[in-house]
Parts: sequence; C-alpha cells; structure tokens
Amino acid sequence: MGQPVVRRILAPVDLAESREPEVGYAIGLAAQLRAELLLLAVIDTPATVNLIGHHGAAGGGSSFEQELQEEVQNKLQAMVDRAAEAGVQALGHLTFSEDVEEQILKEALVERVDLILVRSQGRHGIMKALLGSTAGEILKAAPCPVLVARA
Repeated sequence: MGQPVVRRILAPVDLAESREPEVGYAIGLAAQLRAELLLLAVIDTPATVNLIGHHGAAGGGSSFEQELQEEVQNKLQAMVDRAAEAGVQALGHLTFSEDVEEQILKEALVERVDLILVRSQGRHGIMKALLGSTAGEILKAAPCPVLVARA
C-alpha cells in the first residue's frame, strides 16, 4: 500500500465560544486516516488584547496578554493530550492575527498540510451576509482540500 493521501490535517479551533471547542471529530478523522493533527488557535483581536492588557496590568503581576496566552496554551495542550489518548499525534499552535482566514491559510502553506478541517455554524441569509463565513473564505483560497463539518 502506498503513502496515505492525507498525512497532516489542520484544524482551527474557535476559542471565542463560551463552551469548549469540539475537537472530537478532528481527532476521530485523524485517527481513521492515521494522520497528524495540527490544532491552530488564532487570537484575532490583538489590538483589543493590548488595550485590555494596559488596564489589567496596572495592578502589577503578569499582563493580561500573557495570562490569555497561557490560558489558550493550556486549552490547546488539553486537546493535544486528548488526541494522544486516542492514538493521534497532535500539535497545538497559538498565534495572534487580525485576519483569521489569512492566518489559517498561511499555516496550511507553512505546515504543508494535506487537508484543512473547518467547523461551520451553517449561518444563512442576512446572518451570513453580516458576519461572513470563515469556512467560505478558506474554501475560496485554500492550497489543499477543505472539509467543512457542521458545528
């Protein structure tokens, strides 16, 4: 049997939701394909983080940005550990960027992934027009196949 078609999967995780991001589907897919899983968290409001950090850091101690980064790293590590329990090799990566879609596409190129797995809320009509669609933007410009899974 030859080389697997999908060796590396990039799965952006949305940490903006109040609940924990669901990575079970990504882990299951990576396990079935025997692929490495790259979990990407993009903090998309560095200007806001910076402004809040100035107010939060006034009392001393570590800055808000540093605390946020540690919290996200801990969440990513928990997801990586969960993947490892399922026998999947996984890595977690955190980045700050104003343009989430651009950062996801950049990561796909740099990491030479074979598949991007994005979750979609399935918004329609005016909500989609107002909020846009990260999945849609990634579909348009991705350097590799994209699998859109319903969130």
